[in-house]
Amino acid sequence: MGTSSRALGVLALAGAGAAAWGLFESQWVECRALDVEVASLPAGLDGLTILHVSDLHAGTPSLNMRAFRKAVDFGAKARPDLVALTGDIVSHPRATRAVVAELERLRPPLGISAVLGNHDVGASNDPFSRGVVIEDWGDAPVTLLRGQTHSIDHRGVRIEVGGLDADAWLAGRAPPAGELFSPGAGLRLLLAHFPEAAEAMAPGSADLVLCGHLHGGQICLPSPWGKLRLAHGVHRYHEGIYREGRTTIVVTRGLGTTLVPFRLAARPEVSLLRLRPA
Repeated sequence: MGTSSRALGVLALAGAGAAAWGLFESQWVECRALDVEVASLPAGLDGLTILHVSDLHAGTPSLNMRAFRKAVDFGAKARPDLVALTGDIVSHPRATRAVVAELERLRPPLGISAVLGNHDVGASNDPFSRGVVIEDWGDAPVTLLRGQTHSIDHRGVRIEVGGLDADAWLAGRAPPAGELFSPGAGLRLLLAHFPEAAEAMAPGSADLVLCGHLHGGQICLPSPWGKLRLAHGVHRYHEGIYREGRTTIVVTRGLGTTLVPFRLAARPEVSLLRLRPA
C-alpha cells in the first residue's frame, strides 16, 4: 500500500470515528439544574422552577426524538412549576403525534408556554425540514404564544409570559418586546426563539428572556480563541446565562440537530432553571 493510500485510509477512519462520536453526542443530553438570578424578583417567586426546552427538530432523519424523550424523562422527575418551549418544535409533520405524546407526560402546575421557531414556520435551508405548527396539543397543557402574553397568578404574584412571533420577527415587523408586558407584572418572562431578539431589546423590557436557535454552534472545533462554531457563528449571546442591566438572558443549546444529525463539542441540553433574587 502506497503512502497516499495509507493517508486516505487514515482520513477515512478518522472521519468515521468523528461521525460515530457526533451521533453519540447528539443524544448525550446534559440534564442540569441552574440557579438563575433575576433582578427585583418578588419574594413569592424565589425558587420558582422553569424547565427550558428548545430546538427539538422532531421528525428529521436523526436521533432528535431520542434526545427529546431523555429531556422529558428529566422533566417528569424534576417536576418544574412551568415549562418553557422556545421553538423549532417540529421539523416534519410525521413527528407531531410523538411530540404531543411526550409533552402530555409533563404536568407542570403553571402549564407549558411555547413559541415557534423558524423551522416551525417553514423558514429553513434544511432539505429534510417540513415544519408545521401544531394545532392540537392533546392533553398537554400548552399555551402557544404568537406575539401574545399569557398571565399566570402564582403565590400572589402575576407572572406575564410574552411570546415573540417567529413569522413577525423574520419579516421584521415584530413589535418591541416591552409592549407585551404591563407595568404591574411581578415577573416579565419573554420567550424568544432567536437570541437576536434579546440583543435588540430596549433596556429593561423584560426581567428574564429565554432563547434557543443556535444549538451552541452544533459542530464546534477547538481553536486558540475558544470554540470555532461552524453554525450560527457570530452572535452576542451564544449559550449560557447573561446579564444586561436588569435583564437576565438564558440561551440554551437545545436538543436537536439540523442539516446533519451530528453534534461536536455542543452537547444537547435541557435545563431546570431555579429563579433567585439578584
